[in-house]
Amino acid sequence: MTVKEFIEIIRHPYTINDDQVYELDEIVKEYPYFQAARVLQLKILHSEGNYKYNKALKLAAVHVTDRSVLFDFINSKTIIPDFSALRRDFERIRKARERKEAEEAENTPPKVSYIDHEPRSYRPDLPNKSIFEEPIFPEDLVNHQELADVFIAKEPEEKPKTDADNISQWLENISEEHNEVAYKDDKVAEKFKLIDKFLESNPKIEASRDYVSNVNLADEVKSDPKQLMTETLAQVYVNQRKFKQAIQAYEILILKNPKKSAYFAAQIENIKKLQQNNL
Repeated sequence: MTVKEFIEIIRHPYTINDDQVYELDEIVKEYPYFQAARVLQLKILHSEGNYKYNKALKLAAVHVTDRSVLFDFINSKTIIPDFSALRRDFERIRKARERKEAEEAENTPPKVSYIDHEPRSYRPDLPNKSIFEEPIFPEDLVNHQELADVFIAKEPEEKPKTDADNISQWLENISEEHNEVAYKDDKVAEKFKLIDKFLESNPKIEASRDYVSNVNLADEVKSDPKQLMTETLAQVYVNQRKFKQAIQAYEILILKNPKKSAYFAAQIENIKKLQQNNL
């Protein structure tokens, strides 16, 4: 952005384009106390109704010396009269930016182009070995044949099996299976002998027919409900809100199973709390 372009934008802020807006933002970031650039940026944000306007207004109020000039420029279409001072400020900033870019260019190493020469056609490296096969002489063939004959002579020849050999192998397999079955039969027979010997040496135990009880076992169970009391039944009483029966059930369980007395006692306390809450 040149000085002429900058002054023209101040005179006619609505003629600014997107590239100039970006350059103006960069100038404000780099030189926050450049009042003309900051005020111009604020004017453009205000005219566009941009959401960044409120934040930019606070920053401009901090960096601008005369806030009344800031207010008048934003809310009116007046033109800044002193363009000579504005031109000097902008020129000073432009030169400062040029010096900075020159220093960065000196400190930046030169870029090396990776294509310094014209591309060459790729040719694969050929092997140094000759592509022609070495000649084979008759004496070499004789030596190879002798080695092959020796190797074959060392290998044992497998004789083809005859029918007699197959029958002999089959008979051996049958004999082994027969011996295994006979061994198992001998073990079973030995067990039966031990059982018969036990039955012969011990007389039969006959049931006594002298006394037959006529007591109804069902009546005994009904008369003693403690025998049927279980933890499941106690939980059923709790679910049915029969708290009194549930407490009695757990008291019976404490007597039947003293090892779990602490657990049953804790259940009784929980039932009592439920009973109080349901009163």
